[in-house]
Amino acid sequence: MIADLSGKTAIITGGGQGLGLGISTKIAGQGANIIVTDLDDRNKSTVEELAKTNNVDFLYLEMDVMNSEQITESMKKAIDFSKIDILVNNAGVPGAPGSTGTRWRDEDWDFTWKVNVKGLHEVTEAILPHMIENKSGKIINISSVAAKAAKYATAYYATTKMAVIAYTQALAREFGSSNINVNAIAPGRILTQFHKDWVENRKKLGDTTTDLFSKESLSSVMPLGRAQSPEDIGALAAFLASEDAKNITGQTIQCDGGQVMS
Repeated sequence: MIADLSGKTAIITGGGQGLGLGISTKIAGQGANIIVTDLDDRNKSTVEELAKTNNVDFLYLEMDVMNSEQITESMKKAIDFSKIDILVNNAGVPGAPGSTGTRWRDEDWDFTWKVNVKGLHEVTEAILPHMIENKSGKIINISSVAAKAAKYATAYYATTKMAVIAYTQALAREFGSSNINVNAIAPGRILTQFHKDWVENRKKLGDTTTDLFSKESLSSVMPLGRAQSPEDIGALAAFLASEDAKNITGQTIQCDGGQVMS
């Protein structure tokens, strides 16, 4: 088995739907027990069925990454449940809901930063001492190709995703001596509710860009001419979480059909 995660336990934030569910699916499929956090319990049955199908244990936690108290409480429950081997910081937002006008409002910046950067940091800080104590861990942060090519991204979204890359590199350098690998994944275009919401926000801002998921649009920006699936990103996350990737750290790996080459 490539990326064998048997006997490991992984936390996936926002792991009950969309991109997060694709990551949960692939990691559970490689044998890891999964701890999934999400905003509410509407996706609990989906995660339960996923765990049952793959014969792994699971824990489902209702958690908002904007709520520091919930993060502390949830990560304590996670550690009580099992030794944590893998953390996938997936929870994120495309931008502030209902954004209108041509000026980026302060609240747009604040909302997106609190979820995509501050929340990611607080979850990581809650788990890091546990990984340091165990002298092992794999942390995978979800960035975006928008961090490197923000053509179709809002300024605040692209900025937060670049911050995720800088944070990833800083952690990798600081905690490598504790045998902790820290990497980021930069997905391209994935047709999930996340991206549907993003498109709707762009329309409210007057963006008349053609459908980003049409065959013509995809072919014009990426050599492979196809969108990525949540499972595509999940497969890469499973690899980075495994011992097959033990000498990869501080890297941002793009899974984008060749959309951005660097």
